[in-house]
Amino acid sequence: MTSNKKIKIRLQGHEKFALRDGWLNKGLVNVNEDPKVFQEKEGPDIFGIGNNMVKSLRYWMRAFGLIKENQNTGACLTEIGDLILKNDPYFEDIFTIWVLHSFIAKNIEEATTWYMFFNKIEMEEFEKEEMETMLCREITKYVMGEKFSEKSVKSDLDVLLNMYSRSKKMTDPEDKNNSPFAQLNLVKNVDGKYVKKHPDRRIISEWNVLYELAYMFEKTESLSIEDVIYGEGGLAKIYQMTAVTANELLDKLDALDYIRVNRTAGLDVIYKIKNTTAKDVIKEYYKKIR
Repeated sequence: MTSNKKIKIRLQGHEKFALRDGWLNKGLVNVNEDPKVFQEKEGPDIFGIGNNMVKSLRYWMRAFGLIKENQNTGACLTEIGDLILKNDPYFEDIFTIWVLHSFIAKNIEEATTWYMFFNKIEMEEFEKEEMETMLCREITKYVMGEKFSEKSVKSDLDVLLNMYSRSKKMTDPEDKNNSPFAQLNLVKNVDGKYVKKHPDRRIISEWNVLYELAYMFEKTESLSIEDVIYGEGGLAKIYQMTAVTANELLDKLDALDYIRVNRTAGLDVIYKIKNTTAKDVIKEYYKKIR
């Protein structure tokens, strides 16, 4: 990070609305049909939600990397957005939810609070006020003297916790106010105190790890297991995965000949075997698994 480079952050783009079930499907379908749908006065009628919710949905579509926007031509689906529309338009597959989670948790410019929460904060148990303080501290270090709104950080944290943790009121699976990210079970709310949780091994697979490795291998032929698990954007950060689970899934990918894991003589290195992009992983997953 250089001092002459403008630091970009984004706080409170969501209009204080956590993402709700069904929203992303509406976004994909309608942007695909009309690139200027977010600029239409009839947007609330088209999406069936209020005007501020439409603004919120527009933000979420960008934050999850599902659309790109141009002032003149409007919005268009990204390659990943198009793949999801064609293969999992209703976001029924947990793999799709993990892909979106991974994107926003690494999207420092559009979802700064999400990035800091998953990559920079080591606390496993916390109260909301503690986390607000830690987030503000990390953002302060990142922006290097630029001003930002602590109220916006608080608003972001409220939305993030609502998205990822289930409250007692969110027990009905048919409740459209539920967030699809609550099913990842990464944050638990226990009487007002929050706990970061490891993912349930039954809802995460080697495909999620392969998706991450595809990004990590873009500029190298080998990676240290330590960096893959504990580095910024690593499996322990983004997925809150234990080293045991991470190594188990790496060994699965080795057995499938996607990578070669070498733990001999203390090397602990992963070598790339196939030139597979993140988009290739998504395509192959949908082709083989769905």
